[in-house]
Amino acid sequence: MVNRRFTLPILAALPLAGFCSVAHANVFERSQNGNLVETSQPAWQTDRSPAGGGRYTPKAQPGSDPSPSQNAVRQHIQATAARYGVDRSLVDAVAWQESRYNPRAISTAGAMGVMQLMPSTAQQLGVRNPHDVEQNVAGGTAYLRQQLERFGNNVPLALAAYNAGPGAVLKYGGIPPYRETQNYVRQIMRRLSATSADRTGY
Repeated sequence: MVNRRFTLPILAALPLAGFCSVAHANVFERSQNGNLVETSQPAWQTDRSPAGGGRYTPKAQPGSDPSPSQNAVRQHIQATAARYGVDRSLVDAVAWQESRYNPRAISTAGAMGVMQLMPSTAQQLGVRNPHDVEQNVAGGTAYLRQQLERFGNNVPLALAAYNAGPGAVLKYGGIPPYRETQNYVRQIMRRLSATSADRTGY
């Protein structure tokens, strides 16, 4: 059941298993003239992630529209994580892995924004403009919170569900045997570990 702290209006009725699988390939960002410009190759390809997953960030292109700084994006992440009761470091690590905080990131399959939401997922989460940092981060954080609740606050399983879909995690009774999902979980957990060490001064 979705936590009542969620403010996106459609979340309470959102079926967790209702997300469809999608295909992802290269990453693009929209230039000033409105064209999509390929900016990088993905770290891996996946056809399983309902929320996005597994793409490195497009690099900023000369002449492209200005976007919020990484610090501004991280401020949104901090505020949103607190609002939804999710560890700020976890949301931050997912945003970094998904897009390197780039709100203009677009995959060839159409996953968009900081948290790389597919259009159908964004719509079900009540995100009207996936390129709006606040809306995108709220949608991605809400979806991540759903996975944490579904899998008993087990962070690796929630991350696997964010990347591969909750159905795959349920099917295999754990992190699915997909190389891209295993890499995704491993890299985010490594980042979380490093963040925790920084906080404690080690």
